[in-house]
Amino acid sequence: MLIENIGYIIAIVCVGVIAIAVNYYITNREVDTKNRQERLTWLNEQATRTLEAIKALKEAGCKPEIVEKLNQHVTIQIEEISTLAPDSEIMSQINQTKEITNNTSASVTHLNNDRELKRIQIYITYTEKLIKQMVKHRTINMKLGKSYMSELYWLNIRNVVDAHRTQAQRVMENKDILTAISHLKHAKAILFRAQVPQSTKQERLDDIQAKLIELEPQRPAHPVYFDEDEEDDDSNNNYY
Repeated sequence: MLIENIGYIIAIVCVGVIAIAVNYYITNREVDTKNRQERLTWLNEQATRTLEAIKALKEAGCKPEIVEKLNQHVTIQIEEISTLAPDSEIMSQINQTKEITNNTSASVTHLNNDRELKRIQIYITYTEKLIKQMVKHRTINMKLGKSYMSELYWLNIRNVVDAHRTQAQRVMENKDILTAISHLKHAKAILFRAQVPQSTKQERLDDIQAKLIELEPQRPAHPVYFDEDEEDDDSNNNYY
């Protein structure tokens, strides 16, 4: 009887151990699946946003060296997605986005469209944040990071300035001289405030100033005097 009771106890213990092991396995598997899905979601968001940034930078005529550095960064993320979910819909979408980005070239369409220009500015700002992260994580050194930040700053400035110049040219074709002058003065003010070497912005400043001289009415160099008799005659003839 004692032996039978011991056997029952051993059987119960074995069943308990197996149950605990199975529960542990299932729990760990669920946690792993959750972590894997969260990682995939994060990678997909980061890679997609970076690819969109690369596309915007290409359209804006960004320095190829910066575009290449972002390409290296996003390639690592895409490789991890491929490892975690090679045949997933996420991988398929990323590949499509990457192909579109690879085929993007410099464009000037955003200079005629405020919404597109804003999109370019948003992704320039995003890239600046990404560069700061790269410096923090020592993916690039401080000196190179500062160089990239300066280039992105000037890229943003010149895109806004060129948008004003383009819109000024467009309204000039419609004989809207005052609006054209307003756009050119905005562009000139932005360039004056831009913290870049004078030689970098001089060509654009010269072009804008030449257009302003051409469009703005010139003030007389000397005051104009009127004969009192002529002034009286004019006032007498002013009926309205």
